Amino acid sequence: MKIRKPYRMPPEKQHQLDYLITLEWWNLGFRASIVLVLGLVLGSSQAMKAAWIEDILSLIPPVAFLVAMHFRNRPPNDTFPYGYQRATVIAFLCAATALSLMGSLLLLDSIMKLISQEHPSVGATTLFGQTFWMGWLMIGALVYSVIPPMVIGHLQTKAAVKVHEKTVYVDGKMSKADWMTGLAAIIGIIGIGAGIWWADALAAALIAIDVTKDGVVNLKEAVGDLLDRRPRFTSKAQPEALAEILEAELKQVDWVADAAVRLREEGHVFSGEAFITPRDSHLLIERIASAEAMLNHYDWRIYEVVVSVTPYDSST
Repeated sequence: MKIRKPYRMPPEKQHQLDYLITLEWWNLGFRASIVLVLGLVLGSSQAMKAAWIEDILSLIPPVAFLVAMHFRNRPPNDTFPYGYQRATVIAFLCAATALSLMGSLLLLDSIMKLISQEHPSVGATTLFGQTFWMGWLMIGALVYSVIPPMVIGHLQTKAAVKVHEKTVYVDGKMSKADWMTGLAAIIGIIGIGAGIWWADALAAALIAIDVTKDGVVNLKEAVGDLLDRRPRFTSKAQPEALAEILEAELKQVDWVADAAVRLREEGHVFSGEAFITPRDSHLLIERIASAEAMLNHYDWRIYEVVVSVTPYDSST
C-alpha cells in the first residue's frame, strides 16, 4: 500500500501556527472566564440567557481546533494512508452544527417570549452592605464579555490568514459576533430597567438570529470542504487560483502538449491530481518525476499532487 509521507510546514509557517495555537489557548481561557462571570449574574433576562448560551457555544471552536491539531500532526499509516489533515474540518463541522441547532432553539424561545408577552424582571441585590439594581452587575459582566473577543478576534483573523487556517479565521469572525451579542444584551437589560418589556426578548431574538446565521454559513463551508469543493479561504472569497497557476506552469514545459490540474482542501493544505499529455514518450518517467517534484514544491500549502499521464496522440 502506498502511504503518504508526513506533511511538514516550512519553519516560518510553523512558527506562525504555533502563535495561532497559543492565541487559541488564551481565547479559550478568556471565553471560559466570560461564561463563569455571566453565569454568576444571569438573572431572568432572556437577552442575558442568550448571550450566556452563545458564550458557552463559543467554547466549542477553540476546543475542537486544539483537539484536531493534536490528531492532525499524526503521520499517515496503513489505516489512514491519506493522513489526518482533515481533522480540523471535522471539528469545524461539529462546531457549526452545534451553533446552528442552538441558535434555532434560542430564536424559537425568544419568539415565544414575545408572543406570550412575558415581562422579565431584574431585582435588587446586596453586595458589601450596599443594595442596588442587579442590572448594573449584569451590564458590568457584559462589558467584560465584550472586550476579550474584540481584541482576540482581530488577532485571530490576521494570524489565521498567514497559515490558511480557515477554522480559526471563522472563529475570529464569531468573536465579532460575540462582542456584538454583548452590546445587544446590554441594550436588553437597559430596556428592562426603562420598563420596555419587549426590549429584552427582542435583543435575545437578534442574538439568536446572529448565532443561527453563523452556524448555517459555517456548516455550508465545512460541508463544502468535505465534498472536495474547489479550494477557497472563506465562503465569501473567490475560488483559489492555484490550480490554474500550476496548469500554466506545466504548459510552459517543452515536452508537455496539454495539462489540467484539480485541487481539494484538506484542512490548511491542498492535494490533488495533475493530468499531463506529453508530446512524446522520450524519457517519460524522468520527465514525470521532474514535473511532480516541481508541483509539490511550488507552494507551501501543497501537500501532494499526483501526476497522471493521459495517452499521447501521435497523429497530432
